[in-house]
Amino acid sequence: MTSGPILEGNRGAAVAPLARLTAALDRCTCVVCIALFVAILVVMVLQVAFRYVLNSPLTWTEELARILYVWACYLGAPVALRRGNHVTIVFVLERLPRALSRVLTLGIQVISLAFFLLLAILGAILASRSHTIEAITLPIPWSVIYLAAPLSAGVMVLQTIETGWKTLQGAGQEVQA
Repeated sequence: MTSGPILEGNRGAAVAPLARLTAALDRCTCVVCIALFVAILVVMVLQVAFRYVLNSPLTWTEELARILYVWACYLGAPVALRRGNHVTIVFVLERLPRALSRVLTLGIQVISLAFFLLLAILGAILASRSHTIEAITLPIPWSVIYLAAPLSAGVMVLQTIETGWKTLQGAGQEVQA
């Protein structure tokens, strides 16, 4: 009757590489988000300085700040997902029996996984189709801008798989949808 603990150990070992990968991706996206917000700050200071101090506004600063902000938002979404910081309504989940709550949580994770997969696929299609179109004031193809969505969705797919696996195991009961 020792197969129970051995199976439990094997299940935990199966998710460990994915957990390490998502943790590394989380650290990378945090660093990139910080760099993006610092870049936004620098661009906005340049915009104000050139417009009001030098009386010679730069045409590209607003568009670049907007692009950087879009990237920061898309890369911030997986960080918030991993930490459980997205808005959730747990009123019903907290009042259900534990087994039913786990089933509902798993169902929500499956729906989330389907959404993230769809976002990744359609985002990649949009990015590839818009490679020949450039931004208005910057020589940046729109594919670079649109690439934020599928990259973010890809990271969230991995995180949702990890969370779903933990939910199936019964580990991490604190992990909600």
